[in-house]
Amino acid sequence: MMKEPHPLLQLVLNDSGRLTMPVYYRDQQYCPTCLTKVLKSEDGSLAHLGEINQNTCRPSISVVVTKAIIEMLCDGEKIFVNPIRYRGRVLAPSVIFSPDTHTFKPFINTDYQPVGANWKSEKGYKLGLFYLKDRANSINKEEFDFIAVIDPKAMQKEFISAWSEVDEKNPLETLKQILRSKNNSSLWVKWPGKIEHAQKGNCNENYWFDYQSDNQEVNCTVSVVGIEGNSSGETIYRLQTLLKRKLNEYQLVRSLGTIMLLDNTGNMIPSNHPYFEVISKACINGVRDFVRQNPWVV
Repeated sequence: MMKEPHPLLQLVLNDSGRLTMPVYYRDQQYCPTCLTKVLKSEDGSLAHLGEINQNTCRPSISVVVTKAIIEMLCDGEKIFVNPIRYRGRVLAPSVIFSPDTHTFKPFINTDYQPVGANWKSEKGYKLGLFYLKDRANSINKEEFDFIAVIDPKAMQKEFISAWSEVDEKNPLETLKQILRSKNNSSLWVKWPGKIEHAQKGNCNENYWFDYQSDNQEVNCTVSVVGIEGNSSGETIYRLQTLLKRKLNEYQLVRSLGTIMLLDNTGNMIPSNHPYFEVISKACINGVRDFVRQNPWVV
């Protein structure tokens, strides 16, 4: 079991704002989460300075992951994103990188944590990269040609697995190696032609909220926007839903005789989700209509 502190929480920012391992008793190093000066004690923990009678910082592993991503892109490194392939064609590539001529600027949320960034590729495509699924789903997707999501929380699980196997314990290099290599924490949610080629199926349901006094009718529209196969030979349908004027991404896969509804990072949608039945039925009907209209695809 991994001991505290978490290896990624040992990292600090140096004078140049780059992630690095801390130096004992050096005062010019900063917490990646709150940017407060920190000191490394002999037991390896980081002590924040000037926090007497104030709320203490809650160091975030996700912030460290996102800052590592920004740092790599600023350095011109390539970061892996699971590619989109369809009938032998690559619709979205397996890596992202920022051209040398681009000044990379991240989006920052209200907690001063990086939530995304955008830039133009060498071919002139506008790319958007987001680290929060909710953020990626709520933006105006028409502003981008490609949109990628890298989930820091999912990346933490892959880090723990990789950390147990490495000999030289360098948390920053281990994290960057995961980001460079094939992983399950990244995906594309938009690419050119995705919406234009979608096949649509509708499912109208009357849905009553158990926790609200008034009944509400919900209309869910589903588009099949991508098809993939996994290592088990199962077909994964990537779906886009429009529910209450909000777009979301889902995956539908049949495994061992069971149809599973997943979010756009591959996590199971819980059955207690307030719209689970509506979304599930709409996605299943949308896929069935798509298969009937395009029997040569599957």
